[in-house]
Amino acid sequence: MLSGFIALPLLLRLLIVLIVATVVARFINWAIYTWAYNARSLGPWSQPVAARKKSKGKRHKASTPPPRSWLDHLPVIGWFRLRGEASEHGRLYWLRPLLIEFLFPLAMAWYYHFYVSGQALQAGPALRGLVPELHWQCLAHFALFTLMAIGTFIDFDEQSIPDYVTIPGTVIGLCGAAFAPAWLPFHVTPAGIVELHAAIPRLWPEWLDSVYGLLIGLAIVLVWGFALLARRVIWRRGFTKAVQYFIARMFRNAILWKTIAVVTLALLLLVAGCWTWNPGRWPYLLSSLLGLAFAGGLTWGARIAASHGMQMEALGFGDVTLMAMIGTYIGWQPSLLVFFLAPMVAIVFVLTRTLITGRPDTPFGPYLCAATVLLLVYWTAMWTNWAAPVFSMGGFIVGVTAACIVLLGVILWIWRLIKQSLGLFGQ
Repeated sequence: MLSGFIALPLLLRLLIVLIVATVVARFINWAIYTWAYNARSLGPWSQPVAARKKSKGKRHKASTPPPRSWLDHLPVIGWFRLRGEASEHGRLYWLRPLLIEFLFPLAMAWYYHFYVSGQALQAGPALRGLVPELHWQCLAHFALFTLMAIGTFIDFDEQSIPDYVTIPGTVIGLCGAAFAPAWLPFHVTPAGIVELHAAIPRLWPEWLDSVYGLLIGLAIVLVWGFALLARRVIWRRGFTKAVQYFIARMFRNAILWKTIAVVTLALLLLVAGCWTWNPGRWPYLLSSLLGLAFAGGLTWGARIAASHGMQMEALGFGDVTLMAMIGTYIGWQPSLLVFFLAPMVAIVFVLTRTLITGRPDTPFGPYLCAATVLLLVYWTAMWTNWAAPVFSMGGFIVGVTAACIVLLGVILWIWRLIKQSLGLFGQ
């Protein structure tokens, strides 16, 4: 099927991508409003709402509105037609979903041409034999961009990222790494082009193909599943009660823990099956798992350090699961770049928001997503030409990163003490 698509003329392929992305953009809008913690029933798929008229300070009851027209279900146009319901949903509520359904398909069509033509990798003729692999990687990015778009706007709306985004996204990322001919981005060197794995720019160590590598992969899946459970430690009544409360809270939501248990078991079978029957993809599945572990662990560590330093929650756990999901698509090395690039992306938006609203608080998830997009678009400049040689230090990079996380907590703790001594705490 993919070979038939690749054989089509470029303009026809772009048209197909545009149509598919338009359908996906409608799904993005639906998910933004229905997957949020505070779900809202609005849009072409919801019951129509009649505008309520005001006169002399009184609000008259609206009459029963007519059913949705087929025109209301058209992408872009439908949202413009629904602007009459702004009195119920908020002024210009229709503008954002309209722009999503207009801009997302255009962006995906541009990215498809940009990526499969080799412009992102700047490898030119060297990629001629890797066209199918480029398409699989582009499909991975398409799925990632879709999930990040949903998570971004939900995070902007209510500063949370639902498991509806990150759990399926992580599963898709791991399945792609296990079965697709290529999933993680390409690492381009003068000696050749290879799919990114966890040891690059060094050679893949053989011991990771052994049972030790399998145990690492299984352990990562188990820790990920455990981390998704509802957890809270309460020490007020002693150690025994703390353990009881901890376990009771984890299993209080039957739907949640049963879902996580089923997904975790399925991923354990995936890992064991790939190691046993598909050894050619094993290095990339393990690299995807290590990306999950490193990206999620890095963000989790920063969350703990910042929260202890400032004595307030600095990052939500949704940011941790979002970053873990991103790690399954790009690996652990690029995930580190994303994590440190995100604050630089955020600073412009935060300053603008602060000047306009006076509020410095902002969700961090959207900037992790924006940094990921920037990294993939400017892959050659950021990874090939700059970052890749740095990662030849291997484990030393991990150690330095861990030290930076600890230093972050210490600096924020010192800053909090300074603010308290100056009477600025809470400002």
